[in-house]
Formats: sequence, C-alpha cells, structure tokens
Amino acid sequence: MATVQLLGRGTYGPDVAMGRGVSRLWMYFLSPPAQNSVIVYDDGSVVEGPGFENSQIKADNVYVYIHGGTRFRCETGSFEYNALTAAGYTWQTITGFDEYGEDYDDQYP
Repeated sequence: MATVQLLGRGTYGPDVAMGRGVSRLWMYFLSPPAQNSVIVYDDGSVVEGPGFENSQIKADNVYVYIHGGTRFRCETGSFEYNALTAAGYTWQTITGFDEYGEDYDDQYP
C-alpha cells in the first residue's frame, strides 16, 4: 500500500475585530486564511469546519480527527482513505523514505 497525503481541505478567512475600543487599523490587517479541520465518523461520514468543540472531537462515534493546518497521511485502502475519497477529497502520493521518486518532494525533515 502506498502512503498518501490529504489535499483539498478548505480554508476560513481571518476574523476582523470591530467595535468600541478596537483600533481601526485592525480593519486593514489581513491575516492569512487558516485551514479547516475534518472529522471522520465510524459510519464513514465526513464533516469539515473551522473548529470543533472537545465534546465533538471526543465523541464515541469519531473515527479520526484531523486538525487544520497539519499534514495528514494514511495508507491507500484504509478506512479513513476510503471515507475521505468518497467525500471528494484528493490525495498526493508520498515516496517512501528508502525509495527514490520521479519528482522531488519535501517529506524529509
């Protein structure tokens, strides 16, 4: 089985602080968007969102929680691979540590 890395997660925009006592300069600061987190449930359903409560992450029916901004890797044919593929996510094949791939990738620390 090949090792693959999850691609295609959405992003959410920056929160701009407004209101009394907040400098108007923050309206002009555009921080980069952040990557969404993903929850895969035992029944194969997938939910993506900007953040989840601890009660949602630690629920009994959660198979895997993928924190936003992290590189999630798994094996082809695994449960999470099949569930995420069925939900429309794409993958990048990762060359093994003792193998040479056709193209250079940045898997080495």
